[in-house]
Amino acid sequence: MKKMKKVLFSLILLIMALSITSCEELFTTVSGTISNEDAPIPGAFVLALNGDGNAYETLSQVHELNGSALAAISDVVKGFDLSSNDNGSYTATLLSGGTIYIIAISDDGSGNLDSLDLVGWFGDVDSIKIPNPDTTGIDSITVTYTVPETVTIENGADTTGIDIENMIEYWLLELAQDYLD
Repeated sequence: MKKMKKVLFSLILLIMALSITSCEELFTTVSGTISNEDAPIPGAFVLALNGDGNAYETLSQVHELNGSALAAISDVVKGFDLSSNDNGSYTATLLSGGTIYIIAISDDGSGNLDSLDLVGWFGDVDSIKIPNPDTTGIDSITVTYTVPETVTIENGADTTGIDIENMIEYWLLELAQDYLD
């Protein structure tokens, strides 16, 4: 009887150890900082978007900026951090690895992704001249934007240094994207 209890206890410990190891391998994190013109952006939402398609089309499926709304579109949003800290640092948790885009959104207070929010991607910063949409007499404006770059994350592997260094108003990003298309 004692031998049976000892074997059963050992079996339970083994099952617990395996389940803990399996759970740790299911989750992964992506971390970095968010800044604009070298100034940290605190309080930004950080989203890990599905990297299988066009970054801008994927972003267009995000409307509300709260945990339950973001979790409801899990085919689009693979993970998120609801707020970067005062230094602009973030850590987004993903349920599994894969190819993703990382975007930061500094909400204007509406709780929705709208034209006045600042947005920025992980990727290379570039500039283009586009026709000025205003009738101010200036023919063109220079827009500094980030070309979204995918990041491939392995299951259970935490990734650091995924920094976002340029933020622009969403309406201006849409204008630049329309011009590039």
